[in-house]
Amino acid sequence: MKEVKPSDLEIKIPKSIFNLMDDLKILEDAKFIGQDKAIDSMNFGLAIREKGYNVFVVGPNGTGRRTSAKKLAQMMALKMPTPNDQVYVYNFENPMEPNLISLSPGKGKELKNAMENLVEEVQDALMKAFESEDYSRSKSEIEDEFTRKKRELWENLVAQSKELGFLVQVTPTGVATIPLYNDKPITPEVFEELSEQTKKDIEERGMQVRHLVEMTLQKSRQMDREMKRKLEELDKYVALFAVGGIFEDMSKKFKDNPEVLKYLEDVKKDMLDNIKKILDEEKRESILSKYKVNLFVDNSGLKGAPVIEEVNPTYPNLFGKVEYVAKMGMLYTDYTLIRPGSLHKANGGFLILDALDVLKFPYVWDTLKKVLMSGYSKIENIEGKAGIASTLAPKPEPIPVDLKVILVGDHSIYDLLYHYDPDFKKLFKIKSEFDWEMPLDEKGVKNYLTFISKKVKENSLPKFTKKACEEIVKYGSRLADSKNKLSANFNKILSLIVESAHIAKMNNKEVVDADDVKNAIRKSEERVNLLQQKYDEMIAKGEIMVMVKGKKVGQINGLSVTNLGDHSFGIPVKITAKTYLGKVGVVDIHREADLSGKIHGKAVLTLEGFLGWKYAQKVPLSLSASISFEQVYSYLEGDSASLAETLALISALSKVPIDQGIAVTGSINQHGEVQPVGGVKEKIEGFYRACKSRGLTGEQGVIIPEKNLENLVLNDEVKEAVRKGVFKIWTVKDVDEAIEIVMGKKAGERKKDGSYPRNTVNYLVCKALEDAKKKLEGESKKKTKKKTKGKR
Repeated sequence: MKEVKPSDLEIKIPKSIFNLMDDLKILEDAKFIGQDKAIDSMNFGLAIREKGYNVFVVGPNGTGRRTSAKKLAQMMALKMPTPNDQVYVYNFENPMEPNLISLSPGKGKELKNAMENLVEEVQDALMKAFESEDYSRSKSEIEDEFTRKKRELWENLVAQSKELGFLVQVTPTGVATIPLYNDKPITPEVFEELSEQTKKDIEERGMQVRHLVEMTLQKSRQMDREMKRKLEELDKYVALFAVGGIFEDMSKKFKDNPEVLKYLEDVKKDMLDNIKKILDEEKRESILSKYKVNLFVDNSGLKGAPVIEEVNPTYPNLFGKVEYVAKMGMLYTDYTLIRPGSLHKANGGFLILDALDVLKFPYVWDTLKKVLMSGYSKIENIEGKAGIASTLAPKPEPIPVDLKVILVGDHSIYDLLYHYDPDFKKLFKIKSEFDWEMPLDEKGVKNYLTFISKKVKENSLPKFTKKACEEIVKYGSRLADSKNKLSANFNKILSLIVESAHIAKMNNKEVVDADDVKNAIRKSEERVNLLQQKYDEMIAKGEIMVMVKGKKVGQINGLSVTNLGDHSFGIPVKITAKTYLGKVGVVDIHREADLSGKIHGKAVLTLEGFLGWKYAQKVPLSLSASISFEQVYSYLEGDSASLAETLALISALSKVPIDQGIAVTGSINQHGEVQPVGGVKEKIEGFYRACKSRGLTGEQGVIIPEKNLENLVLNDEVKEAVRKGVFKIWTVKDVDEAIEIVMGKKAGERKKDGSYPRNTVNYLVCKALEDAKKKLEGESKKKTKKKTKGKR
């Protein structure tokens, strides 16, 4: 048992370290603030390029998980080669499956611009070439040659037909052969008057003429085809002569990339096959659009590898998409509308994602795993992924993927994936754990000073004095709930820095001092403590019926903590115990009403075990008892009230009253040892406020477990009350020590024969149990006698 001294409440900060504030450069040059173990793990994982060594960064919000991961990735990325650019180009063999070409960094943009220039140059060169006199003359020569040959062919047909007695005429429906009689076209009437032999002779000659016509037409068509072929050869020759040099110059620029050279050859061949369409103003656009280059990933501006942080990892944002445009009321797309996702932009480097977001969006987690396992990414719209695509879309060539994924999340997500997803442990072999606290030593304080210095510089804030920095360190210790630790939640520390600086500016100060920091802390608490104020008001008015003065049997002040997320506060709770004859044991009213959890239920059973071990070695625990948390209607959980419940029961059994000016927190085991609990500072401050509202007597205080001594990071008001002696704090190791404080009477140490000294609390409990046993035995005898008389 120990009464806490004012010196026990002081946070011991190594003052010499504050001299570093005189040399800010030492602080500003620091790359990382604490978390050495996590940084080492992350560094190790990021350096391994083998498959599966992706990193999962675990830790609470505000500990710098994401910031550190990004900074470390950026540092490592600067030492890595810049990945290639990626472009999609038209596939002349299968237009629905665009080809992917990989080029050196910056060459992708160069190819895109070069192809745009090439198309313009080719178009100009072709128009000039096909408008030239040389081309017109060569074309005319070919056309004139075949015109002459066809004319000779038809003249020969006419002459041969005339020799056979037929006239040949070309009509809109074809070639007509008309027989001649006396060198004149024969009429049907004249033909009918001819002899049968003459008719037969004319028909035979007619068949010969028709054969001549067919042969002539066949030769004519052959000549047309030959002329077309020669004209096409002329066009290709002229076109190749016009554009050959352009393509040669282009090929020289990309001579080291076989994929580009093959693509240029395909472009040249396609252009030569579509010369007329290129020269046709109406058809030109549809042809020239095939020669565009889709610059899919451009790494021309990078130094080293990319580091991409995707804050909204939806399926298209992460894995890319194919866009559509509306034309004439219809949706249209092509390879130029293929868009990259963050995964493609991070290819060759690092991709940082929030684990919860990745799991939240449909198809993202499964697709990410498939990409990491296969090493390829396929551009596919989410509609296609879901099997509900209704429009035709390109199927681009899959992209080889080589990147490191950094997932950031808390322990619950990591545990969920580790235990229920067998692929997770194969793909994320490195775990980097960020601690929520750090030791309060020179290194820890230096980390805080470094953070303060960096944020002052980054945000152009006024300078912080050493005393101001000391208050921030104390605040960090309070956040950590330990005099020996500092919180690693730098988000809250940053908020305090910014708000302290703002208060200093409002007061026209050039520097931020300790008072500004204290005011910032007070104001931040006032913004979120409305519910706390309402509870305090109800306690002051007596609506929450808590006694903070006097003595009472079977009643004690327990302490609970209400956590609102952004604010936690403690309030006293009246715990009452009633005992009566019976063998039911201890009845927890809240458990019977289904208003308590399993841990609280375990605590009550532990309490029963302790009572049996402590007091029922000679006589059975022949009692019935009930315990209730008065005016508590919400769900109870935890074991931190088991010490208070035990004391209330002991008081009810021994009839020794409990000092109502003392509140108790702590859990017990079956040996009566008091175990540490959480929320100690909130509980003490909550009871202090209750006592203050009802009037401090100088004898009020709180009992806490001895192991919680280091958690006494109390606010200045409570520390001052302890210093003045108007409020007390005691630490205890076991139930007996607590008995002596709250009941003001010796607990009594067990003798060798198992009994306790007379008039001690433990003696009175044993006596009460013995009396209860005798009464129960007496009642049992009376009932037996009545039954015997009844039988007679």
